[in-house]
Amino acid sequence: MSSVAARQQRPALIRWPLRIGLTGLLTATCALFAPVLSAASLQVAPILLEFPADEQAQGLWLSNTGQAPIRAQVRVMQWSQTDGSDQLTPTRELLASPPILEIAPGQRQLVRIIRPQPQAPGSELSYRLLVDELPDAEAESNGGLQFLLRYSVPVFVLQPGRTPAIAAIGPHQPYDTSPLSARIADGTLEVANGGNTRARISQLSYVNRDGSRVSLVPGLVGYVLAGQRMQWPLELPDTVRPGGAFKAMFNNDREEQILPLPETTP
Repeated sequence: MSSVAARQQRPALIRWPLRIGLTGLLTATCALFAPVLSAASLQVAPILLEFPADEQAQGLWLSNTGQAPIRAQVRVMQWSQTDGSDQLTPTRELLASPPILEIAPGQRQLVRIIRPQPQAPGSELSYRLLVDELPDAEAESNGGLQFLLRYSVPVFVLQPGRTPAIAAIGPHQPYDTSPLSARIADGTLEVANGGNTRARISQLSYVNRDGSRVSLVPGLVGYVLAGQRMQWPLELPDTVRPGGAFKAMFNNDREEQILPLPETTP
């Protein structure tokens, strides 16, 4: 049984082993779920930014827990989804200030993420912050091997009247799945989001008619952005039998819901 590939659908850390003087980069991606993303000496917090419709700036903290200074770069990318995959393109709709910084050992620095023109959007806007650790000049001159870190932090600009998830306290209305439509064909799960807000899908399982549960993706499946379509590879095991239902967790819900699929699936 194979699982759904996350493909950078969550705040992610990427380690870039870099041998100075070589153009090839080898990468290994790790999924992180803690309130603060951390590895080696560079830490980034928070792992998600949400702008209310009228808010102009928020903060991202970069910390250095190591014994030597580190340099980092913050870039803002517009996040969209085309042909079932994520697309990141440079944008000036959000600005990082400062975009390049040096952090002393044991210190942290605030990077302000600014909306130059904070008009209320008609539909939720999606971005990602790419935080890159920059090469150490001394190691570069010595031709050494460095592991450079990259963090990818999702950023959303909310519609008027919507409350950031981090500010939601107590019971809340479950995520409205009615704008979602999904299908499974040729070993692929495809989900279309006709709504104005993102759908974060996790803990995908199948519940047979007799109540037996088949876990398909125990962690994060991925995001389907507002008005977008996304797909992931998914193979169904033999224990999935007709007549049951696919269930998952959506966004910040505490209880699972049925993933809308045609009655003929599987």
